[in-house]
Amino acid sequence: MNDEPLTRIEHENEWDAHWTSLDTKRSLFSLLSVATRRFIFQPAVAFYANRFFSETGILVEMGCGTAESSARVTRNGRKLIGLDFSAVALRSAQSVGRMDALVQGDIFAIPCRSQSLDGIWNLGVMEHFTEPQIRSCLREFRRVLKPGGVILLFWPAERNASRWVLGPLESIVNRWRGGDFTFFPDEISRLHSKRQAQLLIESEGFQVDTVDFNWRTAFIHMVIAATVR
Repeated sequence: MNDEPLTRIEHENEWDAHWTSLDTKRSLFSLLSVATRRFIFQPAVAFYANRFFSETGILVEMGCGTAESSARVTRNGRKLIGLDFSAVALRSAQSVGRMDALVQGDIFAIPCRSQSLDGIWNLGVMEHFTEPQIRSCLREFRRVLKPGGVILLFWPAERNASRWVLGPLESIVNRWRGGDFTFFPDEISRLHSKRQAQLLIESEGFQVDTVDFNWRTAFIHMVIAATVR
């Protein structure tokens, strides 16, 4: 894992540019991203949310982006909140209209009281941080969760189906442009194994319930469900 993290402002600028690009450019990549969120990620997030979250309580998507991947999560007696530091993403999330509330905030300093949340989830977030940042983030998750609260993380594997497609395309574009092009902000901490995921999460005070890597996420994300010990 890289030990030279981007500053918060650099992260925010990168993600604002990414979401603006997807929103304003109807490129093939943009259209494929929308299709992937709707037909692969939405069913997967809904399935695991219903499997591991209680039917009531306050659940927060930490790093929600446009919140489109969570559009099928059922409310029941739940209050669903989306948190992101990108104002551009939150404007798109507002148009999706799935969340009960949207908050602009930082997952390293979550604007919630300690032990006030029942569950936390995110998709495609943790891999953008260094290991020290990831540990800091997990400690903050643990702070705001109630005893027995659940985290549900959709975290890309190092060798995943998305990289098999996008990696060669990035190489072609970079040879053509002579630059350092990526479809997403750098994914510096993709998971190498289920064991790595379990050891990391449990070292920060969680009990891992499952680490899945299967067809539900098209072999892109490992899905980690863990409970506050």
